[in-house]
Amino acid sequence: MKRIGIMGGTFNPIHSVHLIMAQVAYHQFHLDKVLFMPSKHPPHKDNSVIISDEHRTRMIQLAIDGNSNFEFSDLELKREGTTYTSDTLTYLTEKNPDTEYYFIIGGDSLEQLENWHKPEVIFEKCHILAARRGQLSKKDFKNKIKYYQEKYHADIKLIEMENIHISSEGIRKHIKKGQPYSYYCPDKVSKYIAYHGLYGFRREKRGELSMQEIHSRMKCIFRPKRYMHILGVQYTATALAMAHGVDIKKAELAGVLHDCAKYMTDREQLAMCEVNSISLTEVERENPALIHAKLGAYVAQKKYNIEDEEILSAIRYHTTGRKNMTLLEKIVYIADYIEPNRSFDSEPYSLLDIRKEAYTDIDKALLMILENSVSHLQNSGKAVDELTLLTYEYYRNK
Repeated sequence: MKRIGIMGGTFNPIHSVHLIMAQVAYHQFHLDKVLFMPSKHPPHKDNSVIISDEHRTRMIQLAIDGNSNFEFSDLELKREGTTYTSDTLTYLTEKNPDTEYYFIIGGDSLEQLENWHKPEVIFEKCHILAARRGQLSKKDFKNKIKYYQEKYHADIKLIEMENIHISSEGIRKHIKKGQPYSYYCPDKVSKYIAYHGLYGFRREKRGELSMQEIHSRMKCIFRPKRYMHILGVQYTATALAMAHGVDIKKAELAGVLHDCAKYMTDREQLAMCEVNSISLTEVERENPALIHAKLGAYVAQKKYNIEDEEILSAIRYHTTGRKNMTLLEKIVYIADYIEPNRSFDSEPYSLLDIRKEAYTDIDKALLMILENSVSHLQNSGKAVDELTLLTYEYYRNK
């Protein structure tokens, strides 16, 4: 039988004790893995103070990246309406009869467990792993476990760890008051909260950011694979700028920020465009993957203090191109396609041939990429953005 731990909760935000509890439970009870499963509409919490599913999802993913024992689960986020642990456990046990589930909770939740929806189902469908948390004394904690064991025949085991007084509510209060909170959360989560100004965090607007500061922000919003792509585009754009006599600093900034809006979900990107009056074509609305470039120019200006229109334009057109592109725009467009982490098969021109051409004849390399892109979209039956077609026709005729 598989032994799967479930770490549930609102994670508003996720903090260090969540991770410690999960890791101790994983080792102490020889679990195969621990699922971090945020709830969507917990019936016992005030939804007005719970931030969006997308923010909580990304903070959890950032917190557990690199730990192969932990896995993110959006099972409860996908469900409509109010989410109940009893329903989740019923679904999981019916779907996976070869798996034993271990529900990981703190003493504060254990104390209230009988007030949850169908507690008898929860006790029937899983083992409970409980860590002493909050103000509950050792004696009261043990008495509560004994009570559940006698009334519900519950299988409850104690997680052997210190009672560390950190809570999501406490962290939110610290942030709102402007008090330090960094070590209560993983570093990436703390920086993510600051980047987005969550829970009342206020960042003073400053001038131009250093490259180190830009990367610090990037690391707190992007998953490792996307961040590696960003590094690849920054490197390639800088190299192409040196080869073609373009301002290296501008190329580096445009390269590192070209995907600065791509961490958001399609829903968030569409909403952000709506709120900020960023016009979208019908093709863009039907294919939100195209939006991040246009939105990225806005984010680069608002979040990274970029005012140089040449840099913003290179970000804005890095997916579609446009007629009569500047040399910097061509460099970022090409760098996004040929950066070292790319390894896809491309037709009619190979990635290797385009990489060779990019350092000698940049217009030829640009046309090769355009032809590959238009050909791929047409052959796969996908709509081709009008601006991409106009760009392709312009450079083919030129």
